[in-house]
Amino acid sequence: MSESNQAVAIDVNSVAAINNIGFIKYEQGDKRTAIQQWQKAIEINNQFAEPTLALAVALYFQGEHQKAYFLAETALKLDKRIADFYCMKKNFWGQCMITDAQKFLATPHMKVLLSQF
Repeated sequence: MSESNQAVAIDVNSVAAINNIGFIKYEQGDKRTAIQQWQKAIEINNQFAEPTLALAVALYFQGEHQKAYFLAETALKLDKRIADFYCMKKNFWGQCMITDAQKFLATPHMKVLLSQF
């Protein structure tokens, strides 16, 4: 965590560092802060699929289903590989995040959406 904080201190616009802090916070159970981190990463650069899908997953489990589906579609348009669990593991998504992503991507709405990509 301290390396990510140092990266943000050096470059406040480091999307990767902000994104990683979001994943760490999510795994620690601090989903509110994780959501804030991913929103910040997207504000800096909305062309990265990873924080967009992570935010979609987190919002889905906060009950914001329509916003989650919209964000997921946006993420898939940016990079459809982001919905691949191998890709998630390769990008160091934590087990809690991967489990929640699997549940989210298995919803009927997401199955239909994934079939379009």
